[in-house]
Amino acid sequence: MNHFDEMTVLLFLEGQLDADHAQEIRAHAASCPECRVLLHALEGEGVWLRESLRAEDESVPARLTAAPERGSAPWGWLTAFGLGAGGAYTVWSGFIEPWQAQAAQAGFTQGNLLTMLFFSGSFWKGWDAMRSGMEFMAMATLGLVVIWLLRRQFRRATTFAVIMAAAFCAFALPPSAAAADTEHGKPNYTLPAGQEVKTDLIVAADRIVIDGDVDGDLITWSRSLTVNGHVKGDVLGGGEVITVNGTVDGNVRAFCQTLEISGAVGKNLMAWSGNVTLDRKSKIEGTATLGAGDADLDGHIGGDLLAFFKTLDLNGSIGGNARTQGRTLTIGSGAEVVGTTQFKGPNPPEVAPGAKLGGRVEFIRHERGVDRTSPRYYWHQILLWGASFVFGLVLLLLAPGFFYDVTNACKKVGPTSGLGVLFLLATPVAAILVCITIVGIPVALAAVFLYIIAIYAAQVFVGTWIGEKILGAGVGLGPTLGRVALGLAIIRAIRVIPYLGALVGAIVVIWGLGALILTLYKYMRPQFTPAPA
Repeated sequence: MNHFDEMTVLLFLEGQLDADHAQEIRAHAASCPECRVLLHALEGEGVWLRESLRAEDESVPARLTAAPERGSAPWGWLTAFGLGAGGAYTVWSGFIEPWQAQAAQAGFTQGNLLTMLFFSGSFWKGWDAMRSGMEFMAMATLGLVVIWLLRRQFRRATTFAVIMAAAFCAFALPPSAAAADTEHGKPNYTLPAGQEVKTDLIVAADRIVIDGDVDGDLITWSRSLTVNGHVKGDVLGGGEVITVNGTVDGNVRAFCQTLEISGAVGKNLMAWSGNVTLDRKSKIEGTATLGAGDADLDGHIGGDLLAFFKTLDLNGSIGGNARTQGRTLTIGSGAEVVGTTQFKGPNPPEVAPGAKLGGRVEFIRHERGVDRTSPRYYWHQILLWGASFVFGLVLLLLAPGFFYDVTNACKKVGPTSGLGVLFLLATPVAAILVCITIVGIPVALAAVFLYIIAIYAAQVFVGTWIGEKILGAGVGLGPTLGRVALGLAIIRAIRVIPYLGALVGAIVVIWGLGALILTLYKYMRPQFTPAPA
């Protein structure tokens, strides 16, 4: 096949060629560098031309007719690279490195804190029990994506045949052997005393009582969980109230409103809870990592303590170091800390005379709130602006058409605001409901990840719209980056203002998120083309 001309390329990009001719164009472009360059150039020009037709001030933008400049320094790329490097350094030095240093001081000697908390605990082991479900969800998702991409290539009869064949194969496949015992309460679940589960136990119920033995891990999602028996593995629980009166040979990972422990934990404890109570009879052989509102620690912790709290009353014993941060720390007369004690908060801790401490309490004053008079605060604001600018630059280069469509959707203030409020509130609720089913946990995690990205991207689209209102609707990469930079700078400057900044930030998120959802809806809506006469 000879080199194709520009008219053939334009017809190919518009989808006007028949399937055989289009396939020849693809094959030739894959093997011919010159034609491939021409194809990419016309594809990019099509995006800019479409945007220029939407411009209000210029009928024919001057940038499209002007010759491209050669030899100029890529200041945009240099600025983006510098701001990105500065943002990465700030994240590392301001967040990651201090956390690693605190963990090392608290006795967590493993090189990676995430590895210690997740992969060596019940989090990682729990994923083994859900591997079959994750594989099924992955294959089902892949199949749905393929069908959606090929929906225009199939006729109705073919599509029906494909779906029926896939359903038949799915029902014909033999079910895989379960790696764990999965139970659903109706509405409650009880493992009687004297009964033993020989594998991992996964339970979703309103109220769960474990009086028997579990020869593996216990993974629960419930309003109330009470462990009176013996769990030879780890306990991973989420719910309202979790009570451990029995014995757990492994770790306890709890995400709940109230956690009460009066039994024995053979390894480590990690809890994120509103209230945490360790009874005097409780015994934690390993370390304890706590994030709580109110905590009462009267039991024994064999290792180190790392706690973040509002109020903490310490009357038990700690076999290692204690690293704490919160509002109020009270060390009672029955407290005993073998290692060092550090407290970071607004006021010094209250230490009773009878307390046995390995040394003097190290107090680090830490006031809540933001010091807006510090130059470092404004330097961080500049780096945050730079990070959002780099994100917008990457998004513009990867998907320019989508970028402009979302920005134009911001002009529809009413519909975008309504959709933004709806999805901002409904997405977390839907993710929590999906997590009730164990198989739905990977889907919920992926949805939350995309939800966070969408919230962060909202400021880029709204900022571009603001920049367009100020600078005008210029066409090209340079003017677009100028609008992005100016709009993001205005949003960042307003968000520095107390109270008003929080309100503006919420409006920007709702507005931009709604524009993003509206654009995705238009992309997913089937396009009906009239039949030729």
